[in-house]
Amino acid sequence: MLLPGETNMQRRVGVYFATTVLIISLLTACRTRSAPQENKLDENKEADKQAAINAVLAHEQACQTYDFVKLDFLYTPDAREIEESYPHPPEPELRQFYQSMKDAGVRIDYRPQDAVAEVRGDVAWVTLTLHSVWTADTPAARAILGGSVWHATFAESFILVKTPEGWKITFVHASMLPPNFGVEPDYQQEHGGMKLVKVPEDGPAGKAGLKSGDVLIEYGGRKIDNYIDYSRLVHAYSEGEKVTVTVMRGHEKITKEVTLEAMR
Repeated sequence: MLLPGETNMQRRVGVYFATTVLIISLLTACRTRSAPQENKLDENKEADKQAAINAVLAHEQACQTYDFVKLDFLYTPDAREIEESYPHPPEPELRQFYQSMKDAGVRIDYRPQDAVAEVRGDVAWVTLTLHSVWTADTPAARAILGGSVWHATFAESFILVKTPEGWKITFVHASMLPPNFGVEPDYQQEHGGMKLVKVPEDGPAGKAGLKSGDVLIEYGGRKIDNYIDYSRLVHAYSEGEKVTVTVMRGHEKITKEVTLEAMR
């Protein structure tokens, strides 16, 4: 029924207007209600990330203090690890390794950094760089380390699952990084040495006086004919050790001593 003076068009416009106002009001109310919920979800996710990182840091702490009870607690029963091997259960090899270090008197100082976590529901992925200093105070420890002090840097990735007891490690992959020589080689040169395409001045080789364009022909007294020869020796020395190298610079043969650094 139309009111006096009201047309069908006027009534239709009025209905559309009222409907639009109602929809806008509902959407505004939904946004108002969802914003705190979204903030809460973000806060929970950040808390989960930190909790997963804390579990990984607790793992590193337990390793360096030989706390085997803590290590057992931090792993799931079906956990697997890869460290220069195929996937396998951490035990008994993990315990045997650290027990041998403990028995020999090796002191371990782990220095984790750059820990990053990503969380998807009840699964977390954590990566970090692990610098380490291993110190020997006994003849047995020095025999294991090959000296009084050994430095090493590891790149580690962890997969964790959320349990009623907190985040636990279900998979870990660790690889030891080679020490940093500080050069960018020519990978395609087949013979005659390894050409150094780039030698940053602030890197180990640059500090020792090597330059871009030099051709590496000896590394630690061993002949280098190409990149493959060099790649076989990258783990022959550790961070902080000095290695004698010889390069050809044009027709000049130059020998330098390079102090290797931690990989950056």
